[in-house]
Amino acid sequence: MATIRFTHGYDLLHKIGDIAGGLTVFAAATSVISPIADPIERALKHSGFEWIWVIILIAYFLIGYVGSIILINKTIWPSWLPTFLYVRTTLRTPITGTEAEKLSYLFDGSLGGKWYPLNAIKKIETEYRKEALFRFANKVADDYRWIHPFEMPEDRAHKEFQRQRAANAGQNQQERQAPSPGPSPEVEYSLKILGLDAVPSNFDVIKQAYRRKIREFHPDKFVGEKPDVLKYAEETAKRINSAYAYLEQRFAGMAQA
Repeated sequence: MATIRFTHGYDLLHKIGDIAGGLTVFAAATSVISPIADPIERALKHSGFEWIWVIILIAYFLIGYVGSIILINKTIWPSWLPTFLYVRTTLRTPITGTEAEKLSYLFDGSLGGKWYPLNAIKKIETEYRKEALFRFANKVADDYRWIHPFEMPEDRAHKEFQRQRAANAGQNQQERQAPSPGPSPEVEYSLKILGLDAVPSNFDVIKQAYRRKIREFHPDKFVGEKPDVLKYAEETAKRINSAYAYLEQRFAGMAQA
């Protein structure tokens, strides 16, 4: 006996809606084409090709029903809707429909039946919840060798750092470009990790940003989650600590002032 596989309550409701909606659309389509189908059925039966009509019916049901579900999911009943509802209501994290579509693989069981409840997200301050979700989605994408669905604040600085390093590697020492004004890509990258957009005049601002960030992403907040979620928390905390250590070393004078 076939069973409905679902990951959470909203996913179950969505699948039930798929079944009911697919049958409704299929029934409506059948009633529309019935005047055309009836003469064809009579002609085939009269000619002794009743078996062809049976094949047509089976193909029509399979293609028509599946097509009806696809049509519903592309219009009034999008496939990302369960993720949208789960994240906004259960995880209490505001996201858009576009973001829900990018996050869906975490919650719909498409990863070989695996999904991530991520209840620990609720322990994080609202300000950081979306970032935590997006970072974890990117981490899972890394595991499956997919392109990151979300660009994080420090990604652009990291790309600029890689670009400059590649450009410098192809030039002689005398031909290398003069450093651009403003913070270096390494500094900007580290600041972005801590949630800062520019070098502050007081190192205490960096210290406070670090303390807030590490408190929210500390692995202790993810106790009870799946091993890969714990690993994600550990890697995130390590990245935050590394960024702070680099900035502390880079601005040693400011830190001691």
